Amino acid sequence: MTESAQIKERSNILRTIFLNLLILVFITISYVYISEPFGSISTIFINNQEFSIQFGITLLIITFFSVLAGPIQGLIAGFLGEILYQLAFYDTLNLGWCFIVAILGFLSGVYKYHPLKYHNRINVYYTFIALLIVSFIISGLIISIQFLFYRGQNTAEIIIINYGFKFFLQALISIIFLIPLLLLVYDKVLAKEEKHLYNMILTHHPLSASDHTFYLQFGRTKIYFCTRCSGVILGGLSAMFATYLTAKIFQVEFSAEIALLMCIILPIPGLIDWGTQRLLLRKSTTESRLFTGFIIGLALYFMSYTYKYYFYTLLLLTFYLTIFGLLVFFGSRREIRLWREENENFPPEIE
Repeated sequence: MTESAQIKERSNILRTIFLNLLILVFITISYVYISEPFGSISTIFINNQEFSIQFGITLLIITFFSVLAGPIQGLIAGFLGEILYQLAFYDTLNLGWCFIVAILGFLSGVYKYHPLKYHNRINVYYTFIALLIVSFIISGLIISIQFLFYRGQNTAEIIIINYGFKFFLQALISIIFLIPLLLLVYDKVLAKEEKHLYNMILTHHPLSASDHTFYLQFGRTKIYFCTRCSGVILGGLSAMFATYLTAKIFQVEFSAEIALLMCIILPIPGLIDWGTQRLLLRKSTTESRLFTGFIIGLALYFMSYTYKYYFYTLLLLTFYLTIFGLLVFFGSRREIRLWREENENFPPEIE
């Protein structure tokens, strides 16, 4: 295998790992944030043990994302999302429901979406049947867990009707009919034809510098983003979610002193990576851009906790912006000098 082929294979492996982690984090964060106003999948059963029908927004979201992502992502994200929500909002941890949501995510992802799958309309029907079967299985699982661990608290009739049958009816109005239609629309809009959406607003780089970008694929539509800026956004969102959960679970606020220290340390690798590339000393990689962007995003978010030391934060920001400006200046001069040298050494045109 040639060196270029090895580099490409390594890049593909890293991309696969990154995308799977991104999907897991995205589904988990979505589950927790959506569950806060609408309740998690377990809320209607734990907080209201009477028979009632409620449209499950969270149930719809986790099922839809699991079908798109696959069984493993659905399993892990379902478990993490439910357990994090319970730690943040419940007085006691109910692991039974964590496993129920995880199994729901896994089973929903078994009949995974792939581009143009619903070009054949019969697959809409198959998805409907698959979700119907999944709902039956989860209803049976809920009943079984209630019988095994909570039999003394409820009668068999209450367990079957207020737990198993209630979940099935909720699934009927929330996912069994809606998910196939949503997937049909998704497939038609994003997979009907292969598209590459490369916009300077999102990439900040011309096509000649497309190695500074990465893409996310939805169906057969690839949307390109600036690698470092995407890392910054992901870092900021991750820090926001982590501090949000920490405050909810442990009832503590992030320390201003630690935040200031993070603001001092975290931007340094990014400045070195970008600066050495700007000075044409080396060529940065997608991995380093994404990583350094991520930790810069962490620093930018932690800056919101340094209000006690706003003067020092202002000095720090001024210092880093000054270095950034100097790197831009000297990098531009170096580019101009190299361009002139190339033109001087270029052989004259023969008439």
